Formats: sequence, structure tokens, C-alpha cells
Amino acid sequence: MPPASRNPRTIAVGAVVAALLVVAIVAAAGLGNPLNDFTPYRGRGAITVICGVLGLTGAAALLLRPSPARPDHLAWFSAIVSTLCVLATVFVWICVGTGHSLKDVPGSPVSDRRQMAAYLATHEKELGRPQQIPTGVMIETLQFTEANNVKLTGYVWQHLPASDPADKPQIELPDAVDGGITDEFFRDRDGDRQVIGWKLRVTLREHFDYGHYPLDKQAVWLVMWPRATNTVLVPDFSAYPPWHPDEKLGMYPGLVTGEWEPQFTTYSLDHAQERTNYGRPGTRIDGQIPELTFSAGLGREFLSPLLDRLVPLGVIAMLVFGSLFVVTTDSDRRTLSGFSTWAVIGFCGSMMLVVSVQHSSLRSATGSTGVVYAEYFYFILYVVIGLVALNVVEHTSAKRFPLVDWRGNAAARLLYWPVITVLLLATTVGVFLL
Repeated sequence: MPPASRNPRTIAVGAVVAALLVVAIVAAAGLGNPLNDFTPYRGRGAITVICGVLGLTGAAALLLRPSPARPDHLAWFSAIVSTLCVLATVFVWICVGTGHSLKDVPGSPVSDRRQMAAYLATHEKELGRPQQIPTGVMIETLQFTEANNVKLTGYVWQHLPASDPADKPQIELPDAVDGGITDEFFRDRDGDRQVIGWKLRVTLREHFDYGHYPLDKQAVWLVMWPRATNTVLVPDFSAYPPWHPDEKLGMYPGLVTGEWEPQFTTYSLDHAQERTNYGRPGTRIDGQIPELTFSAGLGREFLSPLLDRLVPLGVIAMLVFGSLFVVTTDSDRRTLSGFSTWAVIGFCGSMMLVVSVQHSSLRSATGSTGVVYAEYFYFILYVVIGLVALNVVEHTSAKRFPLVDWRGNAAARLLYWPVITVLLLATTVGVFLL
């Protein structure tokens, strides 16, 4: 073993590296299948990513021993750190972008009659023992028309007493802003019961959270209230195969949803707290309206929007990186490269303008009132371009720092990509895992 490897500091660093890698492996072993539902594993995922990247970075430092006396080793170390951060970021993207969860479904999801009966028994005090109206939904088309508006078409049906003329469905859609349940589609009688189906064409107004764009997931809710008092809408499970959310029952298999991929469908039961009786006699003001909700979970197909945003920004980042090679204090090289402070600052300003225009288009596309994940790409470039401009100013100022001037601006070039990738990984972990 070389003498350097027996240095107490080296041994201590090696022990820390080994501990970090062990922690990362143990945390990764408990992730289960993160491609199915990553939500329960976010804490473990954060530990795996952070400890894994730090541990492998430490291992690379032990192997390469980068130092100012070994600039080529510094370059390799810079490339390894950048690559590790990119791979860790992509790992988080895949886990978050492919998994799904029922956590955004309102109320209590139910998948069979037993779960439905258990819910009604548990909430008998609030709901009483109302007449149950089995209700089913089949969605044929789904289209986002605005940031918070979604248009649905399809069919709904109900099992009603044969004596009920039922010229209208016993359904109210509280979230509808346009359209609703329209023409009768079929009417079949079965003894003292009848099944009536109607066409559905409705635009719903809902709050969609685009904070994780372009890795966001949305749940479209078709909330249904009963029209008559002392009634409750329940799912018509007899009209479907055995229900499982991943089977996406109640949704046309060939549904065209553009950039959205259907991930699950489910019914859920809940009761609305409206704090009014709508003037209906015999109804308490604090009465709770029973709700039946059909939810469709959608995940954005994130590869295309990621590339749309990252490729132009990557080109800009490489151009800005190239500007670091013309920054010099050598008068001969300055004449050859045409370097001047104002030329590089003007270039940085033009790149900043291009980035801000793309940033503005992203804000318009999402319509979000808060900061969405993709905006951090632009924030990172704002910081990096600003640092490059400061680097140029430092090279032409009277008072200069030896580290910045080291080997003709080599420090800035070696730190450029690690700074970008570390910031990208930090924001990714912060947004999705912490």
C-alpha cells in the first residue's frame, strides 16, 4: 500500500465514504418498486440519492487525488461529479414520472361492494340510511381546454325503480361550468327496476397543481350529487369487471389524451360540507351532501416537454461555457480571441434575454400562480450566467483573486458543470423528495 494511502486523513475519508455507500445501499434496498408508487419512499429515495452521490464522489476523490498540481485529475474529477449528479437527477425523474398514487383522490376510494357498504356503515350517523342509487360512468374523451378546465364526454347510467319516469338523471354535477348530462341513450327494464343511460358532455372547473411540471400528475374528478333528499349515489360495480384502479375501468381503452397518460381510475365516496340547505325544507343547514366521485389519474408524458425545455437551455449553457475559454489576461491571447470585457458581458446579457423569454413562455404555458419545477432550470442559468459575467469583470479589474486567475481561468471552467449539475440535483431532491 502506498504511503499516501496510509495517511490518517485518507483513512478517515475512506471510512466516511464506506459509511455513506452502506447507508445508500441499505436505503435503496427498502425502496420496493419505486416505479409503481414512489410517494411512500421519498425519504428513502432522498437518502439513497444524497448518500450515493456523496459516497461515489468521495471514492472518486480517493482514487484520483485531484489537486492543483494535477490539473488533468481535477478535470476528470469535475466530469465524474457532473456525471453522478446528472445520473442521480435522471433516476429521480424516472421514479417520480412513472409512479402514481391515489393520494389526490377525494374522499374514500372504494373498489367493491364490501368497501362501499363499510363506508356507508361508518358514516351512518352523518348520512342516515338513504336509498342507494347505483350509478356508473364511462369516459370516452378527455381534453384539457384551459389550465383549470377539462372537458369530458361519455355516458352515465343509473338503476332506478321501474315506476320512476326519470326524464332526467338523479345526478347533479357541482363542478360543471358548461354542458352536463344530455340526451337519453338507452332505457332497459328488469322486473321492478330499470337502467337508464344518458350522454355526458361537460366542462369541469377544477384546481390542478402544476408545481411539478413537467413531471406533474393530475386527478380529474367527476363529482356527482344526488338530486333527491335521503338518497345516495353508489358505484354500479355490477357493470364492470372486478375493479382495480390500474385497470383503468370506466375509461375508453383507446382514449386520446394528448400529452397525458391515463394511470388509474377509481370511485370514491365522501360528503360535502356546504353549510347551507339551499332553502330545501326538512334539510338541516349543517347537513352533509353525499358525494360520489369518479376520478381519473393522469400522468404527463414528461420526455417531450423535458426535451423541449432542456435542449435549448443545454445549448445556451454550452455557449456560455465556451465564453470562459476566451477570458484571459494574456495580451497575445486576448488579441487572438478578440476578448473584451464588454463583448463577453454583452454576450451574457443576450443569453440572459433568451433564457428570460423562454422562462416567460413556460409561465404562460402552465398558468401556475406559484413556481413550477421546470422554472428552476432557468433560475440555475440566471445564476450561472451572472457568475460568468462577474468572472469576466474580475479578470479586468485592478484587484484580482489568485484562485480565479489560476491557470488562465481554469478554475471557472472546472467548476462550471459541477455547479450546474449540483444545483439541478439539489432542486430536484428538494422539490420531489423532501
